Amino acid sequence: MAEDEARLIDNPISEASEDVLGRAVVAHDFAASLGELDVSSGLVVGVLGAWGSGKTSFINLMREQFAEDPKLAVIEFNPWLFSGGQPLTEVFFRELAAELRLTDKSVFGTIAEGLDQYGDVLSPLAVIPWIGSWFDRAFKATKTAAVWLSNRKKGSRTFRSQLTESLGSLEEPIVVVIDDIDRLTSPEIRDIFKLVRLAASFPNIIYLLAFDRARVEQALTEDGVPGRAYLEKILQLSFDLPLIPRDLLRRQIFERLNLLLDGIEGMRFDASLWGDVFLEIIDPLFASLRDVTRFALSARPTIRALGQEIEVVDLLALEAVRVFRPELFQQFHAARGPLTNTHDIGRSDNERDKAGIERLLEVADDEADLVRAMIHRLFPAALAYTENNRYGSEWSQIWRRGHRVAHSDYLELYFSRTAPGDLDAFQLAERANLLLSDDEALASFLDAIRSDQLEDVVSALESFQDEYPQSAVVPASVTLLNRVAAIPERTNRGLFDVMTRDLVVTRVVIRLLRRLEDDEARARAVREILPRVASFSSQELLIRSVGHHEGSGSRLIPEEAAVELENEWAASVVNARSFDPWAEWNLLRVFWRAAEVQGEGYIAPQLEDPDSIRALLTSARTVARSQSLGSSHVRLEERLVWDGLLRVLGGEQPLREAVARLRDADGETPLVLLAERYLSGWRPKEF
Repeated sequence: MAEDEARLIDNPISEASEDVLGRAVVAHDFAASLGELDVSSGLVVGVLGAWGSGKTSFINLMREQFAEDPKLAVIEFNPWLFSGGQPLTEVFFRELAAELRLTDKSVFGTIAEGLDQYGDVLSPLAVIPWIGSWFDRAFKATKTAAVWLSNRKKGSRTFRSQLTESLGSLEEPIVVVIDDIDRLTSPEIRDIFKLVRLAASFPNIIYLLAFDRARVEQALTEDGVPGRAYLEKILQLSFDLPLIPRDLLRRQIFERLNLLLDGIEGMRFDASLWGDVFLEIIDPLFASLRDVTRFALSARPTIRALGQEIEVVDLLALEAVRVFRPELFQQFHAARGPLTNTHDIGRSDNERDKAGIERLLEVADDEADLVRAMIHRLFPAALAYTENNRYGSEWSQIWRRGHRVAHSDYLELYFSRTAPGDLDAFQLAERANLLLSDDEALASFLDAIRSDQLEDVVSALESFQDEYPQSAVVPASVTLLNRVAAIPERTNRGLFDVMTRDLVVTRVVIRLLRRLEDDEARARAVREILPRVASFSSQELLIRSVGHHEGSGSRLIPEEAAVELENEWAASVVNARSFDPWAEWNLLRVFWRAAEVQGEGYIAPQLEDPDSIRALLTSARTVARSQSLGSSHVRLEERLVWDGLLRVLGGEQPLREAVARLRDADGETPLVLLAERYLSGWRPKEF
């Protein structure tokens, strides 16, 4: 997947540059307003919204403002880590103390100690019998037990007063984020709010809670007391995330669908069907950006596997129902016969078929209009039971020629399809993931994969990013970077497919490096990786990817380290006497970047051998794509990055000489003819 295609992954955004909903300014203003409030008695703030509405993303945008002057310390308590029966009071204050120590022990050390003590005296261990627990016996046998017992006798008020005094002395408040509360069980939700109520009055603490109001109010409703009343006693301030404008949501749907459909060669897409199917079936099923992402991820394998065989508009409609209305989808599966059986004049209705359609509408209940739209647009044969509109057997052949699911053969193909190609790639990546820490084993495994599968397998490795061991960072990165050239460039990418083989590798390498704890550790790993990477092209890719260049660097290492590495690399390029044309998959980029870094000190390479010249021209070759509105046909035109070639070789004359040497070696190849066309003065017109 490309950088833009990362939006197919259901992860919250982390910074304003990723904001597509225009919420960054609102989030920053709201965060700034919290810093202006009187929090001498604490503050409980709610960020409210339905599942998938972007609460976590909104809080991440608020964090950007909290990082501005005056900077507020932000710590996070994840109740999910401690759900399942473990008393929250036992861990809440301890976790807050630990996070504060990590944030700045010199500033928050005293407060962290106070939180620990306060949490200890509130711990449920106070009421658990000592006998029968090895932990209790061990605890009692130490001096710590005596201290704890002494603190218990003082009571919680003593430590609360001390903690209040320490917090009151802070110049700026602390923000405590508790997210995803609505995903907990009802008892756990009640425990969280009881805990917040217990700790809410501490000075200079802002509790920032994110949840779905309806879900939490339902959980808090107990013994006839409405949850809303209970919630209003705790929340002092709230922000309700606005509904996403329908037009914006639709733009996101279309953007994801472009990514989803891009690159499917020979895809069947009837634009005349799309408008009605989208508006009547697909669009009503989407309520949030999470729905968009969920649909794109879930439908992708099916569309990739069957888009050449079955009308894609039909597939998109069926996949939307499968993802968002699974109970209806099961009924469509059960009603395959009634949905596709035609009705010739004079033939009586099949009572079983009629019952199947009635059952489908019954299960749909208040969404019967959705089922009727599916029948009207995808399964017109069933209109005999909903509108008394009959389609005879002659229509069956029309639907067959159109590869429509209205024909039973294509509907059966959809329901009984074999594992799609993406699943094959995922299964191979699953095996590769187990070898990441062993560079030799990983290299052997990847080299045994068919070249046309390699890109998909490497891309699928992203699925395991949370499992990457730190021991895999260096060996796996080296192995992958040394195989960029082995991944064939795909010539059938669609208009919106910005994916390239180097980007596939880069995304995995970046995620490997992120498994290390800080930028200094990552800088050391990069220095260990670079000498083992065989090509200047892959070395430059790594340095650029971890550096600070606008638009391409991920800032994984300190800026000064990135600059130093780039200078060392550029010097090695300029001083190199030869280049391996088989390993250098982006020789133009190598020389171009070396020229940028070296400036006036750059010395153009003297390329004498045809292999190096061919490698340089090949890396300068690009394909311009254009597509007419309403057409799935993509027009291609080959071009050269001509100005780049002139820059790295020092002008037109050395470039002309290089092309002549390549002609002598290769003859009138398409690459030579393209270069000679430029030398004759031709320049492409912009589409």
